[in-house]
Amino acid sequence: MNWRRYSTLLIAIAAFAVAWLVAQSELGRKLELGIADTGMRMLQRPVDSDVVIIGIDARSLAGLREWPWPRRFHADLIRQIAPASPRKVFLDIDFSSTSNPEDDLQLESALANWRGSPIILPAFYQFASPVDSDIILTRPLPAFSRHAEIATVNFVPSIDGLVRRLPLAAHGSDTLPSAAARLSGTTNIGAENLFIDYSIDPASFEFISFIDVLENRIPAVHFAEKTILVGATAIELGDTVPVPVHQSLPGVVVQALAFETLRQGPHRPIPTHILWILVAAWTALLAFLFGRRSWRENLVLLGCAIAVVPAASIAAFAFSTMIISVLPFSVGALMAYLLATLQSLESVTLRSIAYAIGFRRRDALLKSVVLSSTDCIICIDEAGTIKTANPSAHHLFGFDNGKLVGLSLLQFVPGLVDNSDSILPDSLAKLSNKVIELDAFTSDGDTFPIDVSISRVKLNDEHLYTAIIRDISERKAQLRQLQFQATHDPLTTLPNRPALSAHLDTSLARQRDGESVALMMIDLDRFKEVNDTLGHNVGDYVLHEVARRLASVAQDDGFIARIGGDEFALVVDRFRSVDEISGLSGKLIECLKKPIETGGVAIDIGLSIGIALFPQDAKDAETLFKQSDVAMYIAKRNGTGFEYYSAEKDHHSVRRLAIASKLRRAITDETLELHYQPQINLVTKRVDSVEALLRWHDPELGAVRPDEFIAMAESTDMIQPLTEWTLVQAFKQSVAWREEGLALRVAINLSARMLQNYAFPERIGELMARAGVEASAIELEITESAMMVDPERALKVIRMLSELGALISIDDYGTGYSSLAYLRDLPVHALKLDKSFVMNMQDHDGDKVIVESTVQMAHALGLKVVAEGVETAADATFLKQCGYDYAQGYLYSAAMEPAKLGEWAVKFNSRSVLKFA
Repeated sequence: MNWRRYSTLLIAIAAFAVAWLVAQSELGRKLELGIADTGMRMLQRPVDSDVVIIGIDARSLAGLREWPWPRRFHADLIRQIAPASPRKVFLDIDFSSTSNPEDDLQLESALANWRGSPIILPAFYQFASPVDSDIILTRPLPAFSRHAEIATVNFVPSIDGLVRRLPLAAHGSDTLPSAAARLSGTTNIGAENLFIDYSIDPASFEFISFIDVLENRIPAVHFAEKTILVGATAIELGDTVPVPVHQSLPGVVVQALAFETLRQGPHRPIPTHILWILVAAWTALLAFLFGRRSWRENLVLLGCAIAVVPAASIAAFAFSTMIISVLPFSVGALMAYLLATLQSLESVTLRSIAYAIGFRRRDALLKSVVLSSTDCIICIDEAGTIKTANPSAHHLFGFDNGKLVGLSLLQFVPGLVDNSDSILPDSLAKLSNKVIELDAFTSDGDTFPIDVSISRVKLNDEHLYTAIIRDISERKAQLRQLQFQATHDPLTTLPNRPALSAHLDTSLARQRDGESVALMMIDLDRFKEVNDTLGHNVGDYVLHEVARRLASVAQDDGFIARIGGDEFALVVDRFRSVDEISGLSGKLIECLKKPIETGGVAIDIGLSIGIALFPQDAKDAETLFKQSDVAMYIAKRNGTGFEYYSAEKDHHSVRRLAIASKLRRAITDETLELHYQPQINLVTKRVDSVEALLRWHDPELGAVRPDEFIAMAESTDMIQPLTEWTLVQAFKQSVAWREEGLALRVAINLSARMLQNYAFPERIGELMARAGVEASAIELEITESAMMVDPERALKVIRMLSELGALISIDDYGTGYSSLAYLRDLPVHALKLDKSFVMNMQDHDGDKVIVESTVQMAHALGLKVVAEGVETAADATFLKQCGYDYAQGYLYSAAMEPAKLGEWAVKFNSRSVLKFA
């Protein structure tokens, strides 16, 4: 068979086959995408758009000073633009999880009160967990969804990882349109993906900062008849999408481009079967033409053919909605040319071409590496004159290609050698094979950091040097960010404990004789109650505000840091006398006198400051820390605001620390004890109730007063186990006495912390059922001050306790603040008048009036009254005459161990029976 007769057909078939294989390969698909990206870059154009992007940008983050934002900010934004009645509004923000209930309620209200076209909220597909391959659809909370339209926001990445397409709808249990479809009002949505038109210039959209809208710097009327998209544009939020043409864009901008693509008219590729019919016809035509001309004429024809294909593709994209693939036509044309040329060449020509290709292959490879490198590669002579520079070098220093050649490298990197007038050969030789960091300058005079490595190139007639230069601005910025994170508290942005320690060490090391350094340990008062009652979100806000106020007072006087929890510290190394330190302490205390307002609640936070001086109190930083901490605890205990370290008082602070470490073990090992003090019924002259009182004797600490360890427990998380241990022991003892025939009601004191816990009554019920104690045999005592932390919450908890059947009494009555409304509404059984009034009533008429009026008021409310601190028979007689129901005090007995109390009560009641008889 004469194959030359069918050469045109064979060339066309071979060229078509290669074009098809290349187009189907991964490399071919990536090349096709790159060609399409180049076309869209060339066709960049602004469009007439009504899109307004309200960006969560860096200025908004800095202005609102917290992240994540409370949802009330988004609610405020909705209310701010509502009067304008925008055409469409899309919030590209994740509302799928709950936050602060009050903020969630505000956002739900804002969505519900929206009167225009329903606001669009995002839903997105994601993996169920980092280790789970199941994909779930995450929707906004139902409270938000029922007042809004839901749209998907997922993109479809291409083979090179860039986002070029967007599903118009998600098809699952129900069809869910994309955000672009919702915004454009597209109803005809199928399974196809939308090709996003990146030739649309994002500058066509109006960008407005979130905080400008929130603070009403943009009037609402500005948004009338506009399509509004709200989303993150700040780089630090990380909501960026890798895209062609622009490298990366915020996700909300890509959504805007997708919407604008739909509105302008989406582009669709030619159907596959039609495409390959056209490619086959194209390769057949070129194979026919190439077979009838010389290779030089064919080369011109090939150039025209390859130029026509992208031109036609660009024209089709620009003036119609058609997408024409360039690669199959170009590869088909090239292969047809090569095959036709090979057919026409003689063997000698082929050998010559092979030789030329082999000779230049290495040079072309090296040249391509240099030209395509992202590093700046510059060749200089011994005088430092630039001989060659790749495109990256021109871009780095701000020059057009070729303009660097002939200039001196010292013009841009003056610090390369010590002698800035000229570069000597030996200076460059010393820098060979080293990497150094320097500052460089652009053509505009801007400075940026670089690292430079220089290598010597030996040629026959001259010595050249190759300099590889890298811009390390981003690396330096990341290093600064990491250093900041390592030395600063993320919540308050104040320096952290390591930074404080380093500063203190430096200050101590540079102090001269006669100079002092003060370390002020600052601890917040009543902060734990804020966290326990209002939650950690409010607590974080309070800490942020406290840090701001402290810094505003102290930043000019010393180095202030947050060292953990609610503790701050201030190092002052420039002061003339301790009076300045005292004055500064007063200013710090004064700056928190004004309540911190958040969520409609005014929060009072106080300070306790401990001060230790170097070298008067300590010779090193570690001891200075300990002693300022001791002074702080003394200030907190005494309520004096601030205290200087005193060695005489140090023992008590050390004892406090020891109590804190031993109390938890004492609860676990049950080395605590309950003693019981009788309460005498003044009517029957009998003992029918007792008060349980905690006692602790430690082998090392000795007898620890209740006010010491109970206060410690209330300031930590030990109050709950301590309370439960007390309840369990008291319940067991009540049951034991009843089994012995001794009916005694047991009164147990409750901490104010327990009245803030809704789960506490249920826990008491479980303990009572487990012990088998009768609820009527238990009396729970609460103090007046316990009601003042959160009255509404405390009232609910007390009512839940009363429903258990236990009696409730108010302890230490008269020492706090009791609203008569609370006494009226509380299910209270009795009042216990504080002993301070009873013990002084014989000498102070005012106390006697309080004693008399309290019993009258209590009986009018149907309450029993107990008098504490009864120590004389005259006191008991007077109380009986006033109408008091019970008396308790040393006149009758101190608190006793359970066994002794039982014997004492039996004897006392027996004597009362005989006297009565």
